Amino acid sequence: MTAPRAGARPLLNSTPARVWALTVLCAAAIAGLFASSHTALTQAREGLDVLGRDAGPRAMATTELYLDLADMDARMADVLLMGTDHDLGSGRADALERFEASRVRANGALLQAASLTEGDSVEERNVEAVLDGMGAYERLASRSLLLNDQTGAPPGRLDEDALEEYRRATQLMHTELLPKAFNLGLDSSAIVRQNHEEGQRAVVRGLLSVGAVGAAATAALVALQLYLRVRFRRRFNLFLLGATLGVAALTVGVVLTLQVSIGHQHDAKEQGLDAAMALARAGAIATDMQADQSRYLGDPELADSYQQVYLERAQQVLFRPAENLDQYYTAVDEVAAAYPDLPGAQDPDDDDPGTLGFLGERAQESLLPGQEDALAEVLRTYGRLHAQDRELRAAVQEGDLVAAIGTRMAVADSRDGAFPAYVAALDGLSDLHRGVFTEGIARGDRVLEPWRWGLPAFALVLLALVGFGVRSRLAEYR
Repeated sequence: MTAPRAGARPLLNSTPARVWALTVLCAAAIAGLFASSHTALTQAREGLDVLGRDAGPRAMATTELYLDLADMDARMADVLLMGTDHDLGSGRADALERFEASRVRANGALLQAASLTEGDSVEERNVEAVLDGMGAYERLASRSLLLNDQTGAPPGRLDEDALEEYRRATQLMHTELLPKAFNLGLDSSAIVRQNHEEGQRAVVRGLLSVGAVGAAATAALVALQLYLRVRFRRRFNLFLLGATLGVAALTVGVVLTLQVSIGHQHDAKEQGLDAAMALARAGAIATDMQADQSRYLGDPELADSYQQVYLERAQQVLFRPAENLDQYYTAVDEVAAAYPDLPGAQDPDDDDPGTLGFLGERAQESLLPGQEDALAEVLRTYGRLHAQDRELRAAVQEGDLVAAIGTRMAVADSRDGAFPAYVAALDGLSDLHRGVFTEGIARGDRVLEPWRWGLPAFALVLLALVGFGVRSRLAEYR
């Protein structure tokens, strides 16, 4: 029988062919590791961009839309309550200036909401409805103010026609504009949450992919190293050993980077953006509470309704079991006095669900070390608000409308009023959470940035090491 010629041997029946095959396998595995790492790092980077520079900031602005609208109505209620005395509190001019500033901010927030909800016909219609409603509200409020000025109404004694126009304006605000604004804020939060969760899942999938491909690349390099050692009777190939260690280091480095990035993004959202948005809602609802005080004084016919609504809004900001305002005043004082412990939080029973609301357990749980004093100041100023509300309503019960209006104007005074002090404390705490948000995004960027150019450079070095590792062995067959 004639022996088969060398050219007829099976493709991998020679040492060079086997070395080439293993080399190509290693190169392909390294290329796969580069591709999977690049994809996963890009997804992590895109997730940070969406949260930190796109949907996140726009959602925050949309959330504050409720605050701006509520502040518009509160300022108008104050101006009408002043009547002919334009110097009450910080003055009529200041109140109108703040009204205009809130209107401008509301328009800006609506523009951001429109870009966030582009393509969603339902939400786009909501944005358009709020824009149209703002125009209608301004017309009603302006007419109410004009009628009140024309009749020379004294403080707290609104002209009947002016009061009727304002009732229509504030009803439009509370039945149309504020509910739609609140829903836009909730919807924008849902968009952020959905994008965040999808991005996190994508990064986790990428992390697993990088680990699997890295393990495969390491195994391929070990196989090539062992084959060369057995076939050529060499102890170790230093180039291939370096490539193997490099693949392992690259895999571990990318996996750790992705894990750290996920952590920074999670902290930025949960302890930064979400907490700041919750505090914005607390400020918005409290702003509407202040308007309820002016409406309570300026519209005696509906005073009982405004008082009940005030309590309901207060319970949203900080909930404690209370059936009336007197009980709630006491409960708020107890919260401020007990902090950092929260009444009912340690051992809640069926009758005491705990200290809830935007300033309750939720706010405490989102605090980072060093932020406790900021929340304590918010609770203290919130308690001061209700102490003055108690004075206001006591004056009304005693028939002293002048004193009640004086208290209301003192609460709203932009220089040293209780409400601006509360807003300042709330903004201080919110700024801390905004700082956590900004820093979380920045840290995530810093972790990912070196890989932008480092990853391709690392991959090229690994491929070069593999090439140098097999070059001398293949040269023996030339």
